[in-house]
This record gives sequence, C-alpha cells and structure tokens, in this order.
Amino acid sequence: MTAYLDAMRRYAAFSGRSTRSQFWLYHLTLLALALTGFIIDIAIAGPAGPEPRVSAVLVIAHYIPSLAIIIRRLHDSNRSGWLVLLCLIPLIGTIAFIAFGCTASTLGTNRFGPATDKGSPSATRARDGGSVDGPAPSAVERLEKAAALHAGGAITDTEFAKVKAAIIEDRA
Repeated sequence: MTAYLDAMRRYAAFSGRSTRSQFWLYHLTLLALALTGFIIDIAIAGPAGPEPRVSAVLVIAHYIPSLAIIIRRLHDSNRSGWLVLLCLIPLIGTIAFIAFGCTASTLGTNRFGPATDKGSPSATRARDGGSVDGPAPSAVERLEKAAALHAGGAITDTEFAKVKAAIIEDRA
C-alpha cells in the first residue's frame, strides 16, 4: 500500500526513479481497485448488465499516475521515458509494459537521479545528500538534507523521524 500511496503523492512527477517493487505494487493495487469498481458496477446495474461507471472513474483517475510511474520505472533502468509510447502498440505494448516492469535497476546514480532502493548503501548515501562515489556526508549535512526534504514535502513526518533516528544512531 505504501508504493501505491507514494505513486499517488507523486501524481504527475515524471522525473526521478521508481523501483520494480514500487511499480508492481502500485499496479497490483490499481488492479484490485479496478476489480472492486467493476464489482460495484455489477451491483448497481443488476441484471441489465454492468455499465462501467465506478470502474471507469477509477481507471481515468489513475491514468496520469500510471503513466508517471511507468516513465519513472524506465528512468530507473536508465532508459528514456519516451519508450512509454511502445505501450500504445497492441500486443507489443503489453510485452513492453511487462519488460519495463521486470528490468533491473541501475545501481547508484544514473542520468535520471539517485537510486530509490531504500535498502542499498549507495542509495542511502545518495538520498542523504552525498555522492555515491565520494566520501559520505557528515551527520549534520545528512540531517540538514533530511530536514530540507521534510520541509519540501518529499518525505512524511514518519519517514523524517526514521531518517533522523538512523543518522543519530550511526553517529553514536
């Protein structure tokens, strides 16, 4: 659910990167929502046959975030976001969509930004404001970077508290 909420917070952010797990968990949640909407459509219409009212609204509301997360997924594998146009071609688009979702991420920073995989040491260093290849930033620099991300709305209060605790724990 966190991946879905993250994608919705970044509703129209076409820059940056999204990991495989973020991509697939978002689309799995979207599938569950669409199926739920379809079931509601069936319940509303009764025996006359479903008219896609609720499910259509859900799918339309998720069109831009879906496009954005596919482009960020392409960026994560160091590919141009314009490759998303392949998804418009029948059959080839489905294959391309699956291939883009399964492609491995590039390690560290690529031309689209730092890695977003929260578990990797290089991603943690890059996310906290340091260079992947250079020396790690000081605890004060990392705290300032985390505070700036929090103030800008890039991370939530809970995420900020976790990052702050991790920085203080590393320093001790």
